[in-house]
Parts: sequence; C-alpha cells; structure tokens
Amino acid sequence: MVDNTDWATTVQQDLCRDLRQFTPLPVYVGYSGGVDSSLLLRLACDALGADRVTAIHINHGLSPQAAQWQDFCQRQADDLGCQFRSYVGTVTATGSGIEAAARDLRYQQFGRLVADGGLLLLGHHLDDQIETFFLRLMRGTGLHGLKAMARLSRRETYQLFRPLLDLSREQIESLAAQLQLKWIEDDSNDQTLFDRNYLRHTVLPLLEARWPTYRHRVHHLIGLIEPPQSAVAFDLDRELQHRLSHDNGLKLVQLDALAPAQLLSLLHAWLLAIGQQVPSTTRLQEIVAAVIGAQADAMPEVRLGQGTVRRHGLALYWVADRAEPTVPPALVVDVSSDWPGVGRVWLAGVAADGDRLRLDLPDLHWRIRAGGEELRPVGRAKRRALKRLLQEYRVKPWERARLPLLFSANELVAVADLLLSADHLAPDDEPGLRVIWQNSENAD
Repeated sequence: MVDNTDWATTVQQDLCRDLRQFTPLPVYVGYSGGVDSSLLLRLACDALGADRVTAIHINHGLSPQAAQWQDFCQRQADDLGCQFRSYVGTVTATGSGIEAAARDLRYQQFGRLVADGGLLLLGHHLDDQIETFFLRLMRGTGLHGLKAMARLSRRETYQLFRPLLDLSREQIESLAAQLQLKWIEDDSNDQTLFDRNYLRHTVLPLLEARWPTYRHRVHHLIGLIEPPQSAVAFDLDRELQHRLSHDNGLKLVQLDALAPAQLLSLLHAWLLAIGQQVPSTTRLQEIVAAVIGAQADAMPEVRLGQGTVRRHGLALYWVADRAEPTVPPALVVDVSSDWPGVGRVWLAGVAADGDRLRLDLPDLHWRIRAGGEELRPVGRAKRRALKRLLQEYRVKPWERARLPLLFSANELVAVADLLLSADHLAPDDEPGLRVIWQNSENAD
C-alpha cells in the first residue's frame, strides 16, 4: 500500500476542493459500503458538511449478507451525521447478465432518489476505468464506447461526478486506512465467474507483472481516443440536444444527413444521456436495422438491459420492463391507490374550477382497456372510439394498455388524466371530481 502522509493530505485537500465547486447543489453519494464509496462519503461530509449530504444504498439482495451490509451503511451514515436513503430490490438476470441487471437497477433507483438538479457522487476509480475499457473492448464496442467513464456527466435530471477516477484502488485503500475508515469486503468480488472479476484477478495482474505502469498508459490512451473523423464532423452534443424530446425520445427526422458512424455515435450518446448501459457496436447496428429501418407501420423492438428500444412515430424510445396490470383497486374518493402495472391513481374532489366530473355519478370504478370503448371528449361534438382518440393524442402504444379508465356503471367518463367525457361534466358553479394519475414509471 502507498504510505505517504504528505501525499494523503494533498490528495484529500484536492478532492475536497473538487467537491466544493458544486456548492450549493444537493449532494448524494452512491454508498455500497465498500472502500471507495466509504472514502467518498467521508470526503463529501468533510468538504460540504454532513447536513448537505445524503448516502444512497442500493440493496440488490444478491448476497446472503445484504441485510447486514445495509445495516452497516446505515450506522456509518448515522455516525457521520448525513442522511441515509436505501432501496431494497431484486435483480433479475437478462440477456446481458446479472452484472448489467444490477447496474440497471442501481441507476434506475438513483434516478428516483436523487432530487432534480442534484449531484450524484460515485466512487469509480482508476482500476474501474481500466476494467471498463477492457470489458467494452472485449464486448465489441466501437471507438464511441472506449472513452469509458466520464468524470463529470449529465443524466436526465441530475449531474453525475466521479472524483476518484485518477486514483488507483491501492491509493484509495491507503487513504481510507489513514482516515481509519471502516468498510465492507464483498466476497463476491473474488468470484471470477463475473467478467469484471475475471479481468481484475486473472488478466490484469498478468499485464501488471509485465508492464507495471500499464494503468497510466491505458488511462492516457482513453484520453486520446476520438471517434472516426466522419463522426466528429458534426457537433454531437448539439445534435443530441436538438433531437432529444421532452420525454427522452430521440427524434429521427433527417437521418439521411448523418453518416453511418455519426448515427451510431448519436445512438450511443442518447443511451448514455438517458442512463442506459453502453451497448456494443453490433447492438447499435441492430437498433439501426431492426428498429429505425423498419417499415412505418411496424412495431419493432430490440432488447437492451432491463427494457427495449422501440419506435413511435418519428422518435426512438427506451422502454423499461414493467409488470402487467393487476386487478383494479377499489375506488374511494380522495384516497389514493397503488395499482401495480398502472401506477398510483385517485379520484380527487376539487372546487368549481376547470373541467371536472359530476359528484353524483353512480357506481364509479376503475378498469383497463378491453377494446370497443367510446367517449365524447370535452370540446368535441361527437363520440369517438377510444382507440382512435389515443392515436390522435399520440399516446405511445406500450402505454395504452396501462391507462386507468374511470367508468360510471358501463359509461366511460375519464381516461387517466388525459380525457374527460363532455357528457358527464359538473355544472360551472359546482365542485366536482378529477382523476389524478402517476404512471408506473414514476410511482414504482
């Protein structure tokens, strides 16, 4: 281990200075309890004050010791005086393997737990960067993927910062020991069945034995990597921002203006921007051929992580896997209900303001689509089939079967919070009822 007190002091001061540049953003630390995240949490509390820091622990449930690790992390956060939030979930392996599924779960929950405009700190270090480089190389990524992890990047609603990327695992352990930190040793890190562990314990030690400075050489190479000239002939960031829709779709207009390499780089940048795993070049090409290149009336999809890439209209979307809708919950006015596969729904009593349903509607209950429903929406003279209305309102096909429908007896009176029946409205001067819906992507 590195044993240099002056070095440790200098590094600690530099890291704290890096963290203070983000004042006054709310700060969150992805905290597994391992040495890297334990050091990062301590530094964040020292630099910013523990009252400004929230530790986020994702319990994947993959280890028999997962509950004990969560308790350990809670105690450490309490000792530091920072806030602690945890999520207990189950990882289901997909075609990309258990490692990728666990990663997808982490980032999905980070997206839920980090406040809009916040800063998420992750403890990735130099060895992680090197391992990621070789993993992507072996999995067949293009140059767009070999740049590996960015020090600072932007997710959908927050910023992500990795301040430890220039430090090796050995240096981090040395610094943590000098600060007398406690941390967890995850025995699964020794299982070479996992690709990353195989690299760490079998392949990379051989490189280090022959070329002791290989880490720094690879790190330098990552910094030099640029996409092919055809891919940098346009401003990738500007192109992405121009094409990114409000609901995280990628607009597909005027693709003929892009070279094949540019399109692959754009897809890669889009998937990173919405928090998805870095795909191989082969998978990107599959998305181009099978989804983008499909007939206009087709509904193609390509699996990626814990979801699928799909097309709707002139845009591309990544759609997370979700449970099928269950039996509708009982309806009680002003009481919200969780409806697995649909979201959270409630029928709220509201004042005489805006469009609202009558208070005296009999036999109100929830349903999902069965086909054949009709409705005369507010502002329309005639009834129309719900199928046509959903197409007209551009509701995505994968969302249509998850819309909560409000019925009065056998009359459809509301479609989620999107449409109200003009035939069942409250008089202008009377209070009424309004549907409130948080879809399952936001309510899970």
